[in-house]
Amino acid sequence: MDLDELKGTLKSLHEELARETEVDQELKDLLTTLDEDIHQLVEPPTEPADGGVLEQAESLAARFAAAHPRLESMMQEVVAALAKMGV
Repeated sequence: MDLDELKGTLKSLHEELARETEVDQELKDLLTTLDEDIHQLVEPPTEPADGGVLEQAESLAARFAAAHPRLESMMQEVVAALAKMGV
């Protein structure tokens, strides 16, 4: 998965979240934070990345697993892409 595909997957994930009525605000906030962290990693750095983005994505995927399997599947794509990028 290249950078454009990763961005597309994140966009799709946000769209799915907008349609889901049972996703709590905390998970939505965590996804927004992860999205911001990923964008900081892929844009030209102004300061060093703090790391932990892959761990954030894995944790979020695990939280989606039980209640939102469709979202968990998309998060696993994000996790795989981040791992492939060496994040």
